[in-house]
Amino acid sequence: MIRNIIIGLVVLVAAAVGIAFVLPQHPHMQRETIVAASPEQVFVIVEDMSRWNDWAPWAKMDPDIKQTFEGPGKGLGAKMSWTSEKLGNGSMTIVESTPFKEIKEDLDFAGNKATATFTFAPADGGTKVVWSFDSDAGMNPISRYFGLLLDSMVGKDYETGLASLKALAESDAKAAAELEQQQAAAAAPPDVPPLPAAADPNAGPEVMTVEAHPIVMMRATANADDAKSVSDALGTANQKILDYAMKNNLNLGGAPLAITVSHDAAGKWVFDAALPLDETPASPPAPEDGVKVGKTYAGKVVKLTHKGSYASLNDTYARIHAYTKENKLKEGAVSWEEYVNDPAETAEEDLLTNVYVVLKE
Repeated sequence: MIRNIIIGLVVLVAAAVGIAFVLPQHPHMQRETIVAASPEQVFVIVEDMSRWNDWAPWAKMDPDIKQTFEGPGKGLGAKMSWTSEKLGNGSMTIVESTPFKEIKEDLDFAGNKATATFTFAPADGGTKVVWSFDSDAGMNPISRYFGLLLDSMVGKDYETGLASLKALAESDAKAAAELEQQQAAAAAPPDVPPLPAAADPNAGPEVMTVEAHPIVMMRATANADDAKSVSDALGTANQKILDYAMKNNLNLGGAPLAITVSHDAAGKWVFDAALPLDETPASPPAPEDGVKVGKTYAGKVVKLTHKGSYASLNDTYARIHAYTKENKLKEGAVSWEEYVNDPAETAEEDLLTNVYVVLKE
């Protein structure tokens, strides 16, 4: 009886060992995620050993873990070693680093060797990050059986780590985008260019001939009786004009304009918001999102400078209409306003606006 039991055990052990040798010698496990950041932004986090604890899960498992660093702080040759009563001892060394595409690390868990690989590839929504683990079980049957448990033993940690990496990289990307916007705004031309138009609020209506001037322009609509509606429409249009000018390397020079297209009795004001250019571009860029390069009117006009709130501009138009009627001048359909100073920096009572009304020949 005992002899049969022993024989049975020997057979079971032999079978177990035999089965072990048909199990994979090279266990592999991987996890992946999509990060809303560029490959460059994710890569620089992973290659930086000093940021490992910001996203990798294991340091959080043992707050008492001891870590030491060797070699460069990041990239090829960077090495981190650790000792931990909970997690054991080991080290991690970056042995391959292909900028923004792949990082390979040699792992040593108390003499047990493995490789961790990160790949970074552009994908819809940002960057596809794949984190994989590979080891060599050799001829050790126990190691081969442990290979079957690799996914369940390590997979959850990889998922946690990738989730933290995603959050960190996306936070970095958002901060970088905000900084870029701030820098672009600081470098952008001001809303009101520094070259003021000639304006004399003490002068009466003046007949003059104006020349055409190159502008960047965009059609807009507002309720002329609502100051906020006018301000919002001008602000939105002028911002798009500024973006277009910067994108196409156009040099602005002059005060902002609002060129009336139509104005009905209900207060609906259709106009072209415009910013003057220093010179006509040799090859005007293509229109984009309603913004284009154009020219101002050329010919005879009546000019009158308005001083004070934009809400009282109708008084200045009324003065022009009275002047043209008295002098038997015929007004054309075109008129425009030239905003000489910045309302954000000028008291409302000191605002200057040149008003132009076209005269028929």
